[in-house]
Amino acid sequence: MTLTIFRAALLQLLHDRGALLLSLFVPAVFFLIFAEIFATAASDQVQVHVAIVDEVRSADSIRLLAALNSEATVTVISGVADRDAALDLVRRGTADVALVVRADGESLATAAGLAAPPLLLLVDPSRNVAATVLSGQLQRAYFTALPDLAIGRVAELIGTEFTEFSPQQQAEIDTGLAGLRESAGEGQRGGWSFEELLEHENVAGQTAALNHIAYYAGAVAFMFLLFAAAQNAVGILDDQAAGILDRIAAGPGGVTVVVNGRFIFLVLQGMVQGTVIFTVAWLLYGVDVPGNFGAWLLISFSAAVLAAGLGLLLVTACRTRAQAQILPTVVILIMSAVGGSMVPRFFMPAWLQTLGWITPNTWALEAYSGLFWRGEPLLALLPRCAGLLGAGLLALAVSHLLARRLVPP
Repeated sequence: MTLTIFRAALLQLLHDRGALLLSLFVPAVFFLIFAEIFATAASDQVQVHVAIVDEVRSADSIRLLAALNSEATVTVISGVADRDAALDLVRRGTADVALVVRADGESLATAAGLAAPPLLLLVDPSRNVAATVLSGQLQRAYFTALPDLAIGRVAELIGTEFTEFSPQQQAEIDTGLAGLRESAGEGQRGGWSFEELLEHENVAGQTAALNHIAYYAGAVAFMFLLFAAAQNAVGILDDQAAGILDRIAAGPGGVTVVVNGRFIFLVLQGMVQGTVIFTVAWLLYGVDVPGNFGAWLLISFSAAVLAAGLGLLLVTACRTRAQAQILPTVVILIMSAVGGSMVPRFFMPAWLQTLGWITPNTWALEAYSGLFWRGEPLLALLPRCAGLLGAGLLALAVSHLLARRLVPP
């Protein structure tokens, strides 16, 4: 009897091509997604998008930035006009970090320490990893492209603090530095701290921890909005199995009233879920929901509309309850993994970050991050909210068409 039950289950799986494909294909997809994310995050190939502003434009700064631009892990954002523009790019998340060769700092070749460091990093505290990576690449570029300056700073420090070079010694030093300049590609290094050349400035008033909490509040809220919407939308198929859908469809409103009723319920359910999550984030962690209530309400409503419409679309695309228990879950998990609800998009390779823009998760997260993370005004958030609303209403319209298949003519 045991073997009979086993054989029946095996034949059922083999005959259901959709279930067989999902059982074999979906785990492989998830493995590939997370393997790409963590392989990139754990390697030295994390891509850092850098906005660069050279306020000095000296021969030394040009050499340094050219060497930095040649690093494989650095992607330079071109066309940055000034420091304010670079600051804006970091706040909006377009750039991971900004590098300014400052005109109000000391020279790259001077170790006097009388002015500010010559290199300024504008850092979002939530992306300190990017600043750390850039600092390492910048240090390598400095010692590779400017070994004469590195050794010159050491020599200047010795001559200032410990002894005074004779004219002959100074001439020999100058000759040696000229030789280092000619062999800059060999990567010689000096013996002083490169950190003396760097200054870090945070571009956001919040701490990294608070920014991450705001990010994950949006990530978790939207992912569970999708799951809850899909789960409750299955009620349409239960109504079909019980014969209720046929009786309602025979009325003047047809099946449209069923879909619309479910849609309104799912939107309100999503609003309640989002309110609970962000209330906890506000009360326990200090995320400023009351201070941004209007914009938060608009984003949350837009996200709830999208989740409700997508949940109905995924369910009405299925013909049986068994299909509706598998397909929406698989689609939502994949969208959440690619869209940033499970792992921050910063840790993903560039191609996966680009792919994430086809998922609603990325649109919702960018809206929440823009509000709580980067402090963007409501006007800047409107395009993302409009995208969420439009996609949700479009999904609702397609759900109406698909729902007609559930009712016999």
